[in-house]
Amino acid sequence: MRAKSLALVVLGAGLLELAASANAEPLTIRVGWVQTPGHLAPLVEALGKKHPEIFKHLGQSYVMQAVRFNGTTPQIQAQAIKELEIASQASSALALSITNAHLPERAVADVLQDGNEGYFSELYMVKADGPISKIEDIKGKRIATNTIGSASDSAMRTMLHRHGIKDSDFTTVETNFATMPAMIEGGKVDLIGVLPQFGKGIIGNKDYKVLFTARDAVGPSESVMWGMRADVIAANRPAYVDFFEDYIRATRWFLDPANHKEAVALAADVTKLPAEDLEYAFTKEDFYRSPDLRPEIPLAQKEIDESVSLGVLPKKVTLSPEYVDMSLIEEAKNRVDGK
Repeated sequence: MRAKSLALVVLGAGLLELAASANAEPLTIRVGWVQTPGHLAPLVEALGKKHPEIFKHLGQSYVMQAVRFNGTTPQIQAQAIKELEIASQASSALALSITNAHLPERAVADVLQDGNEGYFSELYMVKADGPISKIEDIKGKRIATNTIGSASDSAMRTMLHRHGIKDSDFTTVETNFATMPAMIEGGKVDLIGVLPQFGKGIIGNKDYKVLFTARDAVGPSESVMWGMRADVIAANRPAYVDFFEDYIRATRWFLDPANHKEAVALAADVTKLPAEDLEYAFTKEDFYRSPDLRPEIPLAQKEIDESVSLGVLPKKVTLSPEYVDMSLIEEAKNRVDGK
């Protein structure tokens, strides 16, 4: 009788656990982003509402919130206080999160790569008849950047340091990428970084010229990665694998030429930019994105090492293997590919 009662208690506890699991709230995954359509996060969030059939786990094991930041470095603080689960990070921001903020950070996925062969590389542009005709002329001038320490900013400073120009030799003006063309046109800054969605009226205009590109500065680069805290991964790993499974499907949807027209329309709706200004998106006129979300860690390491040698970053860190975790995207990819 006692054994039967014990069995009933155990069975009841198991049923309660299953019921609690079934009724558990989906994990909220906050994903940082800076600019879109370069960063796909806000577009993927919108795609989940328009094409929920692509997302097998959305609303069940997780929900996604795309959170905008002015750059990658402000996301370090958000992660430190656990207000952001996934941060978009330049290699410089990833290094700083480890060496300065002492976070248990892991590079987990690709966001975008700059200067990949045949694809877009950020342009650093000046007025054709302005005071800057060569890189050395930047001394004493005003330089626009989205955020100090961002991918764009770090590539720019690497080029300037290589030419003997210290940070104290010029004035840094932090502003949004979208406002930079108007600022150089209005004479408020002398050099800007140009992304493809904001290049209308600048790229190809004889009144402006490209001084150098990000590829010129740092070569092909793992411009932006996703970083996560190891403790955050461990706390809810199954939900994150579900998230990455859905995100790989969504990324491939955007990269599929068959979906280009609809993808551009969705991007126009999210960005409020004219669709014709976004025709480049998800083509070779855009940044490269891995369809498997696999980051090129050797490229990130190369950029970190050079940034340290030129004084752009204060301290070296070796990413692999300690600060890299490819297991999430690998398991997710195997699911998507049916392996």
